[in-house]
Amino acid sequence: MKSSFFGLDIAKKALFASQYALNVTAHNIANANTEGYSRQQAIMSSTHLESLYGFNRSFFKGQVGSGVTIEEVRRIRDMFVDYDYRNENQALGEWEIKSDFLQKIELIFNEPSETGIRSVLDNFWNAFQELSKHPENLTVREIVYQRGVDLADTINHINRKLSDLTDHANFTMETKVGDINSLSRQIAELNLKIQQVEITGDNANDLRDRRDLLIDRLSKIIDIDVNENEHGQSVITISGTPLVQGIYYKELKLDETAEPPEIIWAKTGRNVDIQSGELRGLLDIRDDVIAEYQNNLKQLADTLRDEINAIHKNGYGLDGSNGINFFKEAVDLSDDELIAVNPYLDIEQIAAATDAANLPGDGSNALALAQLKNAEVINGGTFDDFTKSLVSRLGVQTQEAKRMVDNQELLISHLENRREMASGVSLDEEMANMVRFQHAYTAAARLVTAIDEMIGIVVERMGLVGR
Repeated sequence: MKSSFFGLDIAKKALFASQYALNVTAHNIANANTEGYSRQQAIMSSTHLESLYGFNRSFFKGQVGSGVTIEEVRRIRDMFVDYDYRNENQALGEWEIKSDFLQKIELIFNEPSETGIRSVLDNFWNAFQELSKHPENLTVREIVYQRGVDLADTINHINRKLSDLTDHANFTMETKVGDINSLSRQIAELNLKIQQVEITGDNANDLRDRRDLLIDRLSKIIDIDVNENEHGQSVITISGTPLVQGIYYKELKLDETAEPPEIIWAKTGRNVDIQSGELRGLLDIRDDVIAEYQNNLKQLADTLRDEINAIHKNGYGLDGSNGINFFKEAVDLSDDELIAVNPYLDIEQIAAATDAANLPGDGSNALALAQLKNAEVINGGTFDDFTKSLVSRLGVQTQEAKRMVDNQELLISHLENRREMASGVSLDEEMANMVRFQHAYTAAARLVTAIDEMIGIVVERMGLVGR
């Protein structure tokens, strides 16, 4: 037969369970604005006593339970949404990097503007056109020379800025590699703490939230696959190669001895297979986009030098000089130059004439140089066509990157809303839970009082008759 204090024990369990559930509610409310926090729920279950026939058994039929217990504090999390979020986050990181760098390239080219390469080219052709009309005018000759210097400086400036942008991409890459190593170390440390907590049978909910937040940040930098082993530890791989495996992690590094620098596994020296994320965006920008525009600039500079020099060498200067280049030969250029005006060229040596006998009024060679503007000498088109194509391609690429960023942000926003629906803290819901558990606590306390009064009657009043 059960003890008279059996009901008191049930009431005590109800008090403790309601109080614990209120604590969980308070924890949810306190972390309503905490980044990465997942709503928690106290899962209650009934308890019962194991009884044997003929031993400690009630006189009445049926079995009465022994109260309530908190079975677990469950973390509300949708792992499928997490999987989708991280996949889309990788793409967002890649396109954000591309969009950012393409906008910087647009600023470097600065088109359309009065200082852009197309305007400088037009000024250069117009100066030769003017020289063809006034071949004997030293002022016009000085303008031609300065327009050539301006053109060379503009092309070289753009090329140097693109090289600086390449260096910036390498520096950013090194920073991102450092972030990966830091996040991997923190995830491995959390794996250990989670194992230590959950090996006792508890749920390391807050530690798991912190780990998932770090994994989300890692997913934006590089493409990762995330799984969980039997100990509740995250196993993170990059293209099948483990990055974090339980309490251990591997480091990456930027190999600056390679040309261009490559991202490798620090221990083995093997290249990291990067498919998406911010690092993929940086690699594509550095190795494809910037390199392509530098090659285009070099092609423009080489064609200009060769075409201008070929005509200029055949003409005659005001002083009767012949066979002189307007631009430096390629072998004479410094490392940071794509094109440069011949430093030994005097303005009187600018070859405006095609026949020494017609000096000083012959401007036919200058006219031939000016007509190069409309000559189809580069990629089957004119210099203007080439620069238009270059600028247009840059604009299309930038717009595409912006559009992809907008699309990915929309997808991420949708997934964040889905995640918030499952894991987010609703203050209205928590307030309702608080009232519910408070009433349950009050009812359990009243039950304790009722049982106390009942036992008091038995102890204090029964057996008084006949004394």
